[in-house]
Amino acid sequence: MQRWVAAAVCCCALAYGAKVWAEAKEQTVVHTITIDAAPEVVWEVAGDFVGLNRWYPMIESSTLVLRKNREIGCIRKLRRLNGTWIEEKLLDYDPWSYRLEYTYAEGMPLSSDYFSTLQIKPAGPGKSLVEWKARFKRLAYWTDDPPPGQDDETVIKALNNGYKRGLENLKKVVESSKP
Repeated sequence: MQRWVAAAVCCCALAYGAKVWAEAKEQTVVHTITIDAAPEVVWEVAGDFVGLNRWYPMIESSTLVLRKNREIGCIRKLRRLNGTWIEEKLLDYDPWSYRLEYTYAEGMPLSSDYFSTLQIKPAGPGKSLVEWKARFKRLAYWTDDPPPGQDDETVIKALNNGYKRGLENLKKVVESSKP
């Protein structure tokens, strides 16, 4: 009986021209910055998964809520300056390649299907290139007509702003702490 009802609803929706299902396109943002410090020096700051509040200006506090810091599967709870919070889970941590990847675990996310990667590469003697990128979909990924504030442009603008400001502050923190 339930299958028949579901099929009838789909047929009626299609008959009246309604979309039964939509799927938002996956989006990507990528930001890079060159820092006047060796990769291992930059990694000491940026590779501290729970220490994001040390260099990311929009985070008031960061606490470990599961497992050990830098351990794959650990979860950090971030309190933003606006009072909202988010939990993020570490998916990959490679100290040899100076690379980490994480995703949302709980809280008030900006987007859905969010995966972010931070990687540090050598950029010449005593220099590093830091790349921070994300792939994601808007929160209202199931509709072609998302509510205000949940459209692609809003999420892309917020992440572009956040990543740019974050990397600029990481550069400032690392370069000001060099001996």
